Amino acid sequence: MNRTAGQILRQLARGPKDFWQLIRHQDSSIKEFIQTLKDLEKSQIIKKKGSVFKLNRKNIKVKPYIDFGCSVDENGVNLAENFNHLKERFRKLARERPLPREDYDQGFMREEDTLKRAIFMYERGDVEGKKIFILGDDDLLSLALGLMGLSNWITVLEADKRITDFITLRVKQFNLQGIEVLEYNALNELPLELRNRYHTFVTDPVETWLGFKVFVGRCIQSLKDRGCSGYFGLTHLEASLQKWYEFEKFLMDCNFVITDILRDFSFYPEDDNKWQRFYESYRLCKEFSGIGLPKIDWYRSSFVRIEAIDRIDPPELPSSLSSEELYLDEETWATPSVK
Repeated sequence: MNRTAGQILRQLARGPKDFWQLIRHQDSSIKEFIQTLKDLEKSQIIKKKGSVFKLNRKNIKVKPYIDFGCSVDENGVNLAENFNHLKERFRKLARERPLPREDYDQGFMREEDTLKRAIFMYERGDVEGKKIFILGDDDLLSLALGLMGLSNWITVLEADKRITDFITLRVKQFNLQGIEVLEYNALNELPLELRNRYHTFVTDPVETWLGFKVFVGRCIQSLKDRGCSGYFGLTHLEASLQKWYEFEKFLMDCNFVITDILRDFSFYPEDDNKWQRFYESYRLCKEFSGIGLPKIDWYRSSFVRIEAIDRIDPPELPSSLSSEELYLDEETWATPSVK
């Protein structure tokens, strides 16, 4: 079943809807949407009475759309009161999480922003019934998705053993199902058994050109085929428009198109990350001295969604790469120096 059909059916599982109510909750072209409606009706999965569509419940079982209290409309992202329940559960899971390590250029976003990512992915039809591949998870997105209980399987690849151990512990303590955690460094080739298996990937790539290519490239290798999707964070702070241009060309060469860019979707809390010890090694502090330490959460990233529009053409990736090549270039001014 394709993503558009899934979006239609989960709305109809909540009750009959007319054409306009259904088109409001999917994001294919009108042509694709109408063809999907016709296909579902022809297959007797749905039926139409007058101007209203409803499920033929004898032929299909589908979970109703779940309102997590977070929606994207013309005013941006809105969080309703019932979002707080999910947030409180995630807050318990995230307690005593490992602090960032300088050698991995780590830093986690606000807890509510991790949840917003998970919910946006669900809104786009990329969570329910999907196999999800996560490369690097100091944000604990796997746990947020696990709390939703909708995906078929989640695989987390993470280089930091402290984080793999923490996620594994929380999965057991809170009895979360369908999450596996593997220790893996993106400098190494992606194991064959993890390739061409997943429907959705998520990563926050290093923002050097090589770092982006390696992180996103490994993720692309994990996906099955056309219609699969990927998500990644990307800043304008350490990635110029010229670099964005190169990134976009790379994605198009792999047969992906950008469908969504949610600007400044995720903020990184200074106090929680305890980054003060890192600042002396940042190039921005060396180039412009006397600015002191920040008193606000200033570092933020946009959330980008991509989708494969044809057969995925996996990229050729470097066979070997040093940590300095991976993490540092002429624009990474808020990245700790590699020791």
